[in-house]
Amino acid sequence: MVALTKNNSKADVAGVVDTINKRVSGKNWKVQKNATVRSQMPKSLRKNWEQRTKERSRDSASKALEKSLKAEKQAVKDAKKAVSLERKKLREEQERMEALAAKMSAKRLERLKRREARKKARV
Repeated sequence: MVALTKNNSKADVAGVVDTINKRVSGKNWKVQKNATVRSQMPKSLRKNWEQRTKERSRDSASKALEKSLKAEKQAVKDAKKAVSLERKKLREEQERMEALAAKMSAKRLERLKRREARKKARV
């Protein structure tokens, strides 16, 4: 509790801490929060409607810019990813075709060898 002295200054009563300056819980590392209700805020912290709308518009403009930059960065990233995926698919297709061609030529060689063997057997 706070009591007034003879000269109308505030004084702590019974060792109770003035909650404006220090926290009663002892959690001094916590950030002191300001009241959001305009009527309870001190005059130094109050802002009129024009100031608040200017701040809001400035914040929204900066957020929009940040969002567009992030979207642009993400688009570049997605484009690179798509190109890399396309290359990977082409490479896999080429490897598959090479393996298939090797397999087919092996079968063809085997057929030719058998044909030659039959020709030699006739002679």
